[in-house]
Amino acid sequence: MVRVITIMDDVYTELYRLKRQKNMSFSEILRFLLAEREKESRNMMAFAGSLSEDDIDTKAAGNMKKSMHVIERYA
Repeated sequence: MVRVITIMDDVYTELYRLKRQKNMSFSEILRFLLAEREKESRNMMAFAGSLSEDDIDTKAAGNMKKSMHVIERYA
């Protein structure tokens, strides 16, 4: 089944660039990008729960939290 979608010009340009670079159809490029996203998600999940409390530098983590609050305030 074929569907028609509307995308912005900049997205089309990037998809077209990938299409030409990988010599694939638009559908193949979209499948490829979705598969890559899924792979990245699985790779990140492999690390879930792998750190112990001893592995965490609590002072550095606290400093990062403070920095994030400052960044969010100005965003």
